[in-house]
Amino acid sequence: MRYKVAAIVPAAGSGKRLGSGDKKPFVLLAGKPLVTYALKALDSSKYIDQIYVAADPDSIGRLKSVIEKYGIRKVVKVVAGAVTRAGSVKNCFDLVDPSFDIVLIHDGARPFPGESDIMNSVLLAARFGGSVTAIPVTDTIKLAGKGLFVRKTIDRSSLWRAQTPQAFRYDIFKKAISGTKNISNVTDDASMLERLGKTVKILKGSPRNIKVTTKEDLKIAEVLI
Repeated sequence: MRYKVAAIVPAAGSGKRLGSGDKKPFVLLAGKPLVTYALKALDSSKYIDQIYVAADPDSIGRLKSVIEKYGIRKVVKVVAGAVTRAGSVKNCFDLVDPSFDIVLIHDGARPFPGESDIMNSVLLAARFGGSVTAIPVTDTIKLAGKGLFVRKTIDRSSLWRAQTPQAFRYDIFKKAISGTKNISNVTDDASMLERLGKTVKILKGSPRNIKVTTKEDLKIAEVLI
């Protein structure tokens, strides 16, 4: 079955931790603005029908110019982002038509989403209601208490590091985002479904699907390219 899918890309980050004089979406990665990589991947995917992007209010015109320059055709709206990531997602989601089956959310600062990740996120969301791309934790995890003294070592066998894309059935995500209080405290889209007791299926992702947050991340991304 072919599902109607809208992609949401929060891309309103300031880029302060990158130490750049530019806003994060426009920081150059191998000569191209960072955000173009995620947008091009979604634009070229046969599983995505429309794209909604949240940008810093002062950067909307600039982002539209980038979208036009790089021939990204599926973007239908660039909206003003909120102070928080979750707020930016909501600003985009509010514009998605209820006729869509699935909403897929991907960070604008993750330049390497795989086509298989996009496809399987959509299929798992359709089947289970929600999906989150994630990778298993490989480091030993310590729980620290006051004064940074170790309280205990946590069993890592069931721990996963969440990534994006994350995808959800439209009707379920609408209930989740509408019913979430203090949305400004939400850092992960799937957690809104978890609070409602809804099913979220993990899709095993790739360590390559990094999020560019620091100068070191940018260097790693350049190597991966």
